[in-house]
Amino acid sequence: MGDRLDEMTPESRWRVAAKFSCRLPVMYGILMRDAVGETFDRRVEELWCYCGEEVLEIARAAGLKVTPADRLSSSLLKILTILFGPEFRGEILDLSSDRAVLLMKKCPFLLRCLECGSSTSTVFHPCMAFCISATESLNKDFSLRFVRAMCLGDKNCEIRVVKKSLLEKEEGEKEGGEPSH
Repeated sequence: MGDRLDEMTPESRWRVAAKFSCRLPVMYGILMRDAVGETFDRRVEELWCYCGEEVLEIARAAGLKVTPADRLSSSLLKILTILFGPEFRGEILDLSSDRAVLLMKKCPFLLRCLECGSSTSTVFHPCMAFCISATESLNKDFSLRFVRAMCLGDKNCEIRVVKKSLLEKEEGEKEGGEPSH
């Protein structure tokens, strides 16, 4: 009997692997949240931050651009697609060289939650941690903030990719203090 893996196209193998990888945070959330207790979300975030730090090699190998903000956002979307499959659908809104918005319209993590009957909110922490860590790994001068998230009930994910210096200034002003410099 021959090995049928050889008969699968590389794209088919990628889709299977991506679907499997998107199911992992859903399944370990279902199986381990109660056992680990109140530290579960923090530990999951640490794990996904570590994974996000590894994306720079992918960007270099693929020749992805990490500046300005719209190129960084586009590279992040491409990396998410490489790692987690073609079910991601999104677009980039270019605001300036210092800021862009990644508008996600379809997410494989959300789809896996729905397939498994899990609460969709369980994938927010892993996704957020991975995206922030990946963005900062790709370009240390940038970070991101989630404005909206489908897994928390919004129609789309709206992710602001912004220079850290601008984020610090905005957050300082929101707190009523002096802008950070």
